[in-house]
Amino acid sequence: MRANGFTLVEMLVALALFSLIAGVATLLTLGSARGTAAAGVAMAGSTQLLRTRALLAADLAQAAQRPVLADNGAVVPAFVLTPNGFVLTRRGVAGVTPSMQRIAWGWNGRALVRQGWPRLDGAAPGGASIVLDAVRGVRTRVATDKGWQDGWQAETPDALPRAVELTLLLDGGRAVVMRLAIGL
Repeated sequence: MRANGFTLVEMLVALALFSLIAGVATLLTLGSARGTAAAGVAMAGSTQLLRTRALLAADLAQAAQRPVLADNGAVVPAFVLTPNGFVLTRRGVAGVTPSMQRIAWGWNGRALVRQGWPRLDGAAPGGASIVLDAVRGVRTRVATDKGWQDGWQAETPDALPRAVELTLLLDGGRAVVMRLAIGL
């Protein structure tokens, strides 16, 4: 440095160092922003899975040994395993009509859905609500005295399995397994 200022070489070196530090700082900031966005997406997916598990656990914990009558008068067991899910009778909330509900959980080809009936006997199911989107496949098994089974037929109309295992294949190939006890 001279008494009256910096040389051109000194100014260029300082400018190059400043540019290098600013570039690194920009890359770190972008990386942090992308990481935060990815964490937000992952948290949203986890929240949906937790909400799905809570609703499913509530339905299974309230399972009732109450068969229903189909619209043709045939007796339908309290719990039925279907190719894409299951149907069960569950107790409702005390003091709220109806005191029991018929609920179906299943897969519609792209999402996990929950469907209810307006009444237990002789009614057609109501509309289905999407509980978890972006589901590529579902496998349902039940636990009985004989262990976990893919297929299950109730021995009596009021029979219930001990637990349900729902395996969800999510978009991206991730499999989520939920094992939940059935309350009596």
